Amino acid sequence: MTHYHTLIVGAGYAGYSLAKELRKLDPERSICLISSDSADYYSKPLLSNGFSKQKSATDLIQKTAAQMATELTIDIWPYCQALQLLTESHQLLTDKGLIQYQQLVLATGASPVKLSLPAATQGFICSVNDLTDYQNFLQLSQGKQKITVLGAGLVGIEYANDLAAAGFQVSVIALEQQPLAQLLPPALGELLQQQLNASGVEFYWGSSIKDAQLTQQQLSLQLADGRSLETELILSAVGLKPNLQLALHAGIDCNKGIKVDQTLATSAADIYALGDCAEICGYNLMYIQPISLSARALASTLTGENTAVQFPVMPVIVKSPALAVVSWPVAPQQQGEWFYEGQGMDWVAKFQSPSGQLLGFALTGKMVAQRLRLAKEMPALIA
Repeated sequence: MTHYHTLIVGAGYAGYSLAKELRKLDPERSICLISSDSADYYSKPLLSNGFSKQKSATDLIQKTAAQMATELTIDIWPYCQALQLLTESHQLLTDKGLIQYQQLVLATGASPVKLSLPAATQGFICSVNDLTDYQNFLQLSQGKQKITVLGAGLVGIEYANDLAAAGFQVSVIALEQQPLAQLLPPALGELLQQQLNASGVEFYWGSSIKDAQLTQQQLSLQLADGRSLETELILSAVGLKPNLQLALHAGIDCNKGIKVDQTLATSAADIYALGDCAEICGYNLMYIQPISLSARALASTLTGENTAVQFPVMPVIVKSPALAVVSWPVAPQQQGEWFYEGQGMDWVAKFQSPSGQLLGFALTGKMVAQRLRLAKEMPALIA
């Protein structure tokens, strides 16, 4: 059996960020990072704008797992499946043996939500959530012209923009009535749609795929509202759900994500969680900035200085070259209304309470430069 002071499950941005922060604070401790994939280090946000730059999966790798192991003086176990967490004995059973830990951190990430779709779509549909998915989608797209994106949230819109820029005929099918419905008020959603239309993206709002027929390597899609379209490939981007299986089977409290307090501690002794899998004080924030702040705070806690993570307002930056967009969404059930200021492509939209308090904002074009100023006008998310 192998022994480690700190064992990290997951080699995404969260896992590696924590390993880096730990190493800064403690040059000596034994750290092991296990991953179900290659554990190569890359920037996940780059997956949704690699096509227009003609990047292969290999091009996106910044450092291999072996290079990261050497740089951080940690052990990395790629292609290692975590099978069972034995919380009482502080052990993790993997398909490469049993690991004894003093502290364990779950950075297991999230997986694409899978829709129930007609049988004919099998072999034509994929999601992109890691380098292997990206390479698979890249290969499937070779020689194709028409690609349909399911979902018009952050990832769906970034892919639609990127695929159109790469020369594909792009259609987007979504249940909502506008792009980025969670992030933008309708008026700015309409502006973004106009810009994406101009770059060749077609939208099918308020519907879903009801039926699909295969004809000569093309799919004929029938929508629930009677409309139809042809496609050669489908990219599903309808959202992610946290990977909770390991935690749930170990009896750790979970809700939308693995429930943690402000020190990122779970309900099990000496087990912590961060990143896409974690639900911090009720928030499940799948963005880079909260993960960076979480990693820094958790590294301090794990090295002996109990540190509560704090989240300021962290505006969401959308990688959509058709129109620069930054947003801080309004929390559900907030009372208030939108106020607009601007012209052309450059708009500031503020959601204000009846008493005038700023509760959310959306910026487009040149106005995105105001994001930090507006973020400071709002109360911290977790203080």
